[in-house]
Amino acid sequence: MTTKPTIRIGTDDFAKLLLESTVFVDKSLFIQEFLEDSGEVVLITRPRRWGKSLNMDMLGRFLALAVDEQGVPLPQAASLNHKLFAGGEVDLGLATGQTKQLSALKIAQHQELMAAYQGQFPVISLGFKDVKGRSYEKIAAGVKTQIIKLYTKHRYLKQHIHSQSSLLEEAQKEQLQHYFKGTLSQEDLEDSLQFLSELLYNHFGQPVYVLIDEYDTPINSAYLEFKDRPAAFEQVLKLFRGLFGATFKTNKYLKKGLITGILRIAKANLFSDLNNVREYTLLDKRYANCYGFTQEEVDELLEKVPTAPLPAEIQRWYNGYTFGEEIIYNPWSIMCCLSSDGELDHYWLDSGGTALVDAVLLSDELQEDLQTLIAGKSIMSPIMKQISFEDIREPVGLFSLLLFSGYLNPKAVEAARNIYRLSIPNYEVGYIYETRLLKWLTGRLQTDNKRLYIFMSHLAAGKVEAFKEELQELLQGATSFYQTGPKKAELFYSGFMLGLLSTLSSTYVLESERESGLGRPDAVLIPKQGKGDQALIIEYKVSQEVEGLAAIAQAGLAQIEAQGYAAKLKEHAHVKTILQVCMAFCGKQVALAYRQVAV
Repeated sequence: MTTKPTIRIGTDDFAKLLLESTVFVDKSLFIQEFLEDSGEVVLITRPRRWGKSLNMDMLGRFLALAVDEQGVPLPQAASLNHKLFAGGEVDLGLATGQTKQLSALKIAQHQELMAAYQGQFPVISLGFKDVKGRSYEKIAAGVKTQIIKLYTKHRYLKQHIHSQSSLLEEAQKEQLQHYFKGTLSQEDLEDSLQFLSELLYNHFGQPVYVLIDEYDTPINSAYLEFKDRPAAFEQVLKLFRGLFGATFKTNKYLKKGLITGILRIAKANLFSDLNNVREYTLLDKRYANCYGFTQEEVDELLEKVPTAPLPAEIQRWYNGYTFGEEIIYNPWSIMCCLSSDGELDHYWLDSGGTALVDAVLLSDELQEDLQTLIAGKSIMSPIMKQISFEDIREPVGLFSLLLFSGYLNPKAVEAARNIYRLSIPNYEVGYIYETRLLKWLTGRLQTDNKRLYIFMSHLAAGKVEAFKEELQELLQGATSFYQTGPKKAELFYSGFMLGLLSTLSSTYVLESERESGLGRPDAVLIPKQGKGDQALIIEYKVSQEVEGLAAIAQAGLAQIEAQGYAAKLKEHAHVKTILQVCMAFCGKQVALAYRQVAV
């Protein structure tokens, strides 16, 4: 009997991953990449759930000195951290006395790096993913909590407060007490990492590695919460400017720093005074294969964990990214899929998102482009590697945000000018766009998703008159979109149709404006195998005049026949009938013409 592989997901603890999983992807060569990087401070931006925190913990465990409760270094070869990379038997800490034999990771092949760096340095590791709030005080309190936790990890330093040694001056002893008592001023918060660097350097005689994860989470939260309170937002920026400046610019005890986040926030002056920062986005070749899974890694995973879905189907759902010329899969979705016996699902959607992205996807300003993307087409746009909050109000900034957040795939057109062709990377992300389009649509229609699904089921069942009646009622309750001019009206109707048709995606394959016959129908819905035998061809027209609306609908129906839109459906043997429908819109009025034909 074959033992089912154990897959540990949802952890940022590198040790827990290795000890509790039988299947994982070895990304340890990221350590080599980082150590060989000439930048004193490295900033890496990647989408959420792409392994930033896990890589950060892996790096920290690789570098960190193993110490006892008094801060005395322990024999390296016996430490857990050493065995995680070099391999060896590890006590799992169970009452049964169970152990696990770990294999050496790829980084262990680089013996010089292992000897020079593994377990040789003090490490400061700090994450801001939980630091959010609706006021400056809440965010500052969140930062304070993380700083106190950080000092608690190095509680052995407390011994120097009452020590007679000359390691610390009296003023330093007094300052250190503040951190252990939790009586911290803003100045204490800003100086916290630099001061800890000095303490660790004095204690160990070694410079310090500083690792900061998800630096932009509290800043993005503040931007969304403080839109009408610029002074409070500036307070937050001032706090982080002070913290990062003291840590990375004037810190003579710093060996090297790593900062991760989703975006490089420009014009907030967080790094403006730091001339030692090297930045890498998903557009850069360096670190391209360190985050996310390559095709080779996915192939190896599928050998270890056989799944029901074919590799091509897994690729359709979770691949589609080209980062730094590497083909990359969404790692969160892949591991969730494998741990769920190969069930294809919208795992990334359910893992949480960013309010900034949701605001973009629900904006009126981008609907035309977003609908183009949903229809399976691409758009061309410049990309800003450094985004300011002011930029997010403009299309270029919005597309840059979507790209760096993992919602678009880039293909370079003119890389030197940062011009890219952007598209939706895969089926999973496409579904996110569709759900947000539905949300935008229901807001305009003043209804809910449930009603849309119900009345669209009438169309799928061929009950066109019932569908028409419900459609007319929906339009009557819609906001006055048509009063803003023909372009806005056209935009609404195209989004309206895309949103409606997306509700049928579980039963039909939707092709929007694809070549068929002598022209391009607005939409063709092909029933999935086992889901029925009737296809739908949808055409819609927009008129500025209510008079003659019925005639326009009839003309559109005739166009379906005259242009031979049904031609491609003959390729699908299971399709027996076609429901041809043309809808003509004017304001809140609609006319329908339809017929059912045999293939």
